[in-house]
Amino acid sequence: VQTKTMIKVGFIGIGLMGLPMAKNLLKKGYTVKAFNRTKEKADKLKEFGAIVTKSIKEAVQDSDVVITMLTNDKSVSEVTNNPEFINYLKKNSTVIDMSSIKPQTALKNGKLINSKNVNYLDAPVSGGTNGAEDSSLAIMVGGDEKTFNNNLDILKSMGNPTLVGPISSGQISKLAN
Repeated sequence: VQTKTMIKVGFIGIGLMGLPMAKNLLKKGYTVKAFNRTKEKADKLKEFGAIVTKSIKEAVQDSDVVITMLTNDKSVSEVTNNPEFINYLKKNSTVIDMSSIKPQTALKNGKLINSKNVNYLDAPVSGGTNGAEDSSLAIMVGGDEKTFNNNLDILKSMGNPTLVGPISSGQISKLAN
């Protein structure tokens, strides 16, 4: 059984939502490696114990879970298709994309990530920056039940996760919401 401090989380996208979400993971005892294109944004997490990385590769390498919280489909696809991301994901790890993107993008990314023997959940959130700060985000999760259950504690650190169906269902739920 892994304890929280043993679970390494790579967090990509330390913006208005990603910053408080990553902070909540740190408060719960997870090891967080943070990456943001604008390094100064990620540097704000240092005082809470995060390891700030200089590259996507450093953030994903050896991470048990990689969370992406990015602005749009284009940003998410740039990360998931980046060789530094896709080639350095740890086998049997899990990628949780918490960005709000099109269901088709989530499906495409899920297939790509699954092809590397890595689990995938699309898990967009609702609740804004206040919800991110006080861990009360509604988290709509698409993916398989086993992957969802294996990552439930991580998701609960940031809000209230609900498994709504297979990959892309999280995005469909978010759209309906």
